[in-house]
Amino acid sequence: MVYVDDEKAPELVEDPYGPKVGEKSLRSLANISLGVLEIPKNIIIVSNRSNVIYGLTGGTGLGILNTAGRISVGLLDLITFPLATESITQPIYPWDNYLDVYTNYNEMFILDF
Repeated sequence: MVYVDDEKAPELVEDPYGPKVGEKSLRSLANISLGVLEIPKNIIIVSNRSNVIYGLTGGTGLGILNTAGRISVGLLDLITFPLATESITQPIYPWDNYLDVYTNYNEMFILDF
C-alpha cells in the first residue's frame, strides 16, 4: 500500500505490483505448459485460409515455430517474473482467440507500471 500526499487527507492507493507479478507468473506457466496448442491451432487456421494440404504442411511448420516461440517466451517470463512487464505474445494465452488470429510477438521488456 502506498499513501498519496494530499492537502486535505491522505488516501490509500493500492500498489499494483503484486497482481502484475502474479499474472506474469501464471502467464509464463501457461505458455510453457500449453505452448503445444499452437500446432493444431495453426493447422486449422492455415487450412481454413488456404487448403488442407498446405494446412497440414505449412500449418504444422508454423505451429512448431510458434510452439518454440511461446515456450521460450514463457521461460523468459518465468525467469524475469519479479520485473512486471507487458506480455510479449499476442494473444496473451494460447487459448485466447484460438481459431481467429495468428500468434504475434511484441517488443520485449516493456515495463507495465
